[in-house]
Amino acid sequence: MRIGCRIAAGLCATLAAAALTAAGAAPAGAAPAAEASARLVNTSARPMATTNGRVNALLYVDGTVYVGGKFSSLTFHRKIHARHNLGAVSSATGAPIAFSPKINGQVHSLALSPDKSVLYVGGAFTRVGRFARKDVAAFSIATKKLLNFAPKVAGTVLTIAVTSSGVYLGGTFRVVNGKRRTFAAEVARDGALLPWAPRLDGRVRALLVSPDGTRMFLGGGFHHVNRRADEALAAVGLASGASARFNRKLMPTFRRRGRFSQVTSFATDGNLIFAGAEGTGQGVFDGTLAFRPKTGRLVWRNRCLGATQAVLYLNGVLYKASHAHDCSRSGGFRQIRPGWHAHHLMAEAPGSGKLLRWGTSAMAGPNPLPDTNGGLGTGLGPFALATDGTQLFVGGEFTTVNDKAQEGLTRFGGIARSAV
Repeated sequence: MRIGCRIAAGLCATLAAAALTAAGAAPAGAAPAAEASARLVNTSARPMATTNGRVNALLYVDGTVYVGGKFSSLTFHRKIHARHNLGAVSSATGAPIAFSPKINGQVHSLALSPDKSVLYVGGAFTRVGRFARKDVAAFSIATKKLLNFAPKVAGTVLTIAVTSSGVYLGGTFRVVNGKRRTFAAEVARDGALLPWAPRLDGRVRALLVSPDGTRMFLGGGFHHVNRRADEALAAVGLASGASARFNRKLMPTFRRRGRFSQVTSFATDGNLIFAGAEGTGQGVFDGTLAFRPKTGRLVWRNRCLGATQAVLYLNGVLYKASHAHDCSRSGGFRQIRPGWHAHHLMAEAPGSGKLLRWGTSAMAGPNPLPDTNGGLGTGLGPFALATDGTQLFVGGEFTTVNDKAQEGLTRFGGIARSAV
């Protein structure tokens, strides 16, 4: 819960229930074979550059971690490197590399072309260096130079998904290249507007192409898609934008004003789709869930209290960035008093949603490892996750990691041990 949890723990009571296991998932107490072989990332933080502000997005490409957010520098071994809202670090050393475009506004999203040749950047900005760019831009991975891609988006680009045929944008906008588009649009690799145009009534915060390449999953703060009731999560055709046949009851609908849940993030293991949610107000859903991509059939739902900002699948484990402060009704830790304490980095079994012994456990105390603090600004801690296949990279607005000073960025590496 984003707002209520920062004001009083009592506002964070939700429709809690144990992590639900639908047909096909393992029964309580049993670990599927895939989960038994899952491997967790080491809990010790490795050397990493720090930022002087918030990180919203991370993307790993061939030994480099691209970092987007709201900051003006990266610091490593006390050396300050000027970076304006977008930079990059070596995944091997954590040190900044020579990539320093000057973006004049906050970066919210990063995405990679399927051929790994182009980096797409979305946010709320008007210029990259001396060149005009309206909320979206693209860079060559090979040369690090700004490309001619320059659609004009009238609003913040919060998420990007790229296929071989187009670049899909989601955010707060209503106009792209002078034409009406309600919070979602597709443009060509040259920036030209394409016909794909699902109609939504609220912002899009997450996009994910289905594993079979036929659908686009939309997550965000909307209530309807193509005039059909679809609360915060929907599926539309990748080519047409028309609503696909899909379970419309994955996210709860709240009738009382001021209570709602939004989907913030997606991940997939190629079989299931995982979604993270952020709730506002009393009696909302803040946790994670898994569903089948072709039907939207719910597999499990984890109802930990405390908004989920990002999810990532790695080596049989679902990692989540959140400020979870009570997982008692999902088989985890209870509310810690006096006050409440958030556990910002957690791991779940992808087949059942059960909490794993990483960042927390069923009876965890107030200082789990690994963890960050809530940091500055909203006080929510981590906002972004990325991986190179063995390391876990974390970005956000935190200022400590494992109780040591470390602002904005960190990494945990090597696969340490079995998850069960």
